Amino acid sequence: MTSSAPTHRYTVRSHVESTGLTCSPSVAQHIDRLARPYLTVEPGPCGPGAWQVVAGAEPPEDAARETVTAQGEDSVRYAVDHPRRTVHHLAPGGESWVVQSLLRATRAIHRSTAARQGMLFLHAGLVQLDGLGVALVGGSRAGKTTFVMASVLHGAGVMVCNDDVSLTAQPDGSGVLGAGWPRSVSVRLDTLDLLFGPEKARTVLSSLTHPANRTLGSLRASGVEEHGTALIYPWEYADLLDTRIGRSAGVDAIVHLSLADDPSETGVAEVPQAERAALLERHVLGLPNKHLNIFGHAPDGSGPGRTRDALTALPTFRFRYAFADAGREVARLAGHLRARVPSPRRSPEQRLTDRAAPAAPGRHR
Repeated sequence: MTSSAPTHRYTVRSHVESTGLTCSPSVAQHIDRLARPYLTVEPGPCGPGAWQVVAGAEPPEDAARETVTAQGEDSVRYAVDHPRRTVHHLAPGGESWVVQSLLRATRAIHRSTAARQGMLFLHAGLVQLDGLGVALVGGSRAGKTTFVMASVLHGAGVMVCNDDVSLTAQPDGSGVLGAGWPRSVSVRLDTLDLLFGPEKARTVLSSLTHPANRTLGSLRASGVEEHGTALIYPWEYADLLDTRIGRSAGVDAIVHLSLADDPSETGVAEVPQAERAALLERHVLGLPNKHLNIFGHAPDGSGPGRTRDALTALPTFRFRYAFADAGREVARLAGHLRARVPSPRRSPEQRLTDRAAPAAPGRHR
């Protein structure tokens, strides 16, 4: 990908890694907004030896070509120069896709580092629900997004992440810390109808800026996504729900979430200790990234094992809820957890951190 726009160098930082970014100031500004509160973008080059993510420069001919194809989206092409630790964005063109592509590659590098450091990735959302850190575990279409959004709208929840979380057992045995990542929220279209009403839902859809929303309608038309889906960036999520987003939080309870087919199936049940490990293992992610697992991610040491043990020691429940009653079901689960989960005593690291709104436009002008 070549461009006549002048490029500048930036450093992207997370709680585990620092990487370089080379792009136009406008692209950097958008990445900064999309990445907060999980990653920060600072003017100036990164230190030697760090991976670099670049737009606007020709890659060497011998760089390895990598293609990321997500369902319903345009394919994104990269050139990866492993000796120089550089990832070049190639296509598609247009600023919105350049932003998305650079952020995706940067996120993959940082998450691979987190995996090497022993962090465990779980298919779960993390929300602070009435002061308790609750990991909502479940596969696709389990109702995680709907439940998290309903909890925020009803004033009971603060989202840390929507769909996957990295978890670390604290070295002093004081619990488990969960951290989120800059990932767009995939939301069912009927969830928007349920929470906001059809008219406002249409307004919301027309305002969303993720470039894949132009093509995701094909999934519904083909029957792949029965209810349709849209992608909401974290800053759009914060604006829509009039909320702030947490970067990380301590985990006090595990809830295995699912949608009930019939109202008679709803309810909360405790998971016996003997069943927790196997139930949890079904949702542990074997790879830190959906794509671009090319940076090395094999864990060092026994970190994942310690985290598994710490998670299975937490109060664990199954919760089935009715989609149409999501708001009332939030109150139901919150009340159940308050009665059965001890009030947490937080270290500074375990408290909900960085409830920060996205950076205002103009930071990198």
